[in-house]
Amino acid sequence: MSSLIDFRGTDIKFALHDPATALASLFRPVCRGRRPKGLEVHSEFDGYHLMFTCWEWLDTRDQSILLAAVGMAGMNHAKLSAEAAGDVGQKLWSELRPVKDALKDNAIVLTTTHYALLETAGLSQSGRDYSRLKDILYRLSQVGCRVKKDGYDWSMQLLSYSADPSGVIHIALNNRFATALAGQNVRVSLDERRQIKSDAAQVLHAWLTATIRLGSQSFWMGLDAIAIRVWGVDAQNENTKRSRRKTLVEALAQIESIGWKIEHRGRGARHQIRVKRPSIV
Repeated sequence: MSSLIDFRGTDIKFALHDPATALASLFRPVCRGRRPKGLEVHSEFDGYHLMFTCWEWLDTRDQSILLAAVGMAGMNHAKLSAEAAGDVGQKLWSELRPVKDALKDNAIVLTTTHYALLETAGLSQSGRDYSRLKDILYRLSQVGCRVKKDGYDWSMQLLSYSADPSGVIHIALNNRFATALAGQNVRVSLDERRQIKSDAAQVLHAWLTATIRLGSQSFWMGLDAIAIRVWGVDAQNENTKRSRRKTLVEALAQIESIGWKIEHRGRGARHQIRVKRPSIV
């Protein structure tokens, strides 16, 4: 296992995220009321077809915890494979459920605490949040990821975890995250994310970060098209579309307040934006 990450969560400034996972619409603004069950998300990246299967829909808090874990893994992690030593290592590997081409890959393991993980994610540390964290880790561990291309067929769970009674948590992240740390990745600013308060703004910030390189500017993009990226599905009526546009304009104002540049043109269904990302994380 990796050694315990014992520094303050706010010391972790960014996460080196897997671009394919970052671009898929896996996470939605926080679900109110009963959480929907069953979700299948398809995405294309670099010629590969990816399919994510979720037992329950994932929301902004789930995304924050995943990004916090990825950020921590970038600071300190150990490799994990089928030859893992010890009961914990074997448990983490088996619960990643590697299939076919994934069997010969490595995962990565980070060791942290409930407190540090919540702090890195920008979430509070109340008793309710500790209980919520357990639910979040369980939901994330139930997400399957399958990648296919020209005979290549790879499948692993997004992550697995093992929690000690002392509050120490071991989290294994699948090989896509391991590859991102060493190669092509999306650099997500956790400092920026912790400053953003609304759910829609956090999901939008994560997607824009995956879409626009540091210091670069996007093409003009329609708000209705962006709304599908944030909420995962198209709105069924015009009232919902108008509400989502209003929410996105407010979310963009939050993102602009942390140093991004936003240009607007048009109104209503013709409302478009162009976004410039800061050059430094």
